Amino acid sequence: MLLLLSFSVSTALAQDGEPHVGDLNYGGTLSEEATGYTVGKPVSISHSGGNIIVNCSDTRSLSARMPYSLTGAGEGALESFGKGIGLKASGDGKGGGVVSTMMPKKTSGVSTVDAPLTVNVPNGASSISVSQSGTGWVSVRNCGGALKVTSGAGGLAANGTFTAVNLNATGANAEVEIADGAVLTGTSSVSAPKGKVSLKVATAQGGKISAKAAEVSVQQMVSGTNEPGYVSGTFGIGGPSITLSAGERVDVTAE
Repeated sequence: MLLLLSFSVSTALAQDGEPHVGDLNYGGTLSEEATGYTVGKPVSISHSGGNIIVNCSDTRSLSARMPYSLTGAGEGALESFGKGIGLKASGDGKGGGVVSTMMPKKTSGVSTVDAPLTVNVPNGASSISVSQSGTGWVSVRNCGGALKVTSGAGGLAANGTFTAVNLNATGANAEVEIADGAVLTGTSSVSAPKGKVSLKVATAQGGKISAKAAEVSVQQMVSGTNEPGYVSGTFGIGGPSITLSAGERVDVTAE
């Protein structure tokens, strides 16, 4: 594990947006590599301290990096919180990869916490599961296989050659792009109970769609029910079921 720390006194912005002269800044960086991960196996990621970025590329190792920045008025509280932050990347005993973080409970001496997590995944993972239980957002870039994401207040965005997607943006919007050449082979669902769902598919893609929201727009022709707030039926070349639901709007586009 690589750990870098800094401790300084400066003018900082508290959560109310007001400058607090003399507030302390405490920061560091944690880095981990999962040496026990076998390329092609599933990857599981969980984090509650901020945003999550998942990048899939030609890298040969599963790795994670988490810089963190704290502000507050209590030196002891900041140092204790910082030392309590943890990052783990490892194999699961079957060749799969696990990335998880540990975030202490915030005390009165800590005003703000910013701890974004970046995970680099080798191409070919059979599935990726991401859980973000804090106030941040989740971004999954250029990945494939089966994707499962639960995001916090910041919503989620994902693009790649997925075989199935099961995504839940609990507090904001969900934006998903199924890349050209991808074939959905499993049942999929995307939900954003407090926001919007945007799904982009290739023109050659298809499936059995069920979409429900205050407003629903599906660019492709759907053979079935077509109402302003509910669309159900078969589109494109057909295929597995896709269920979409949102509090505000569902948009399905093809290109």
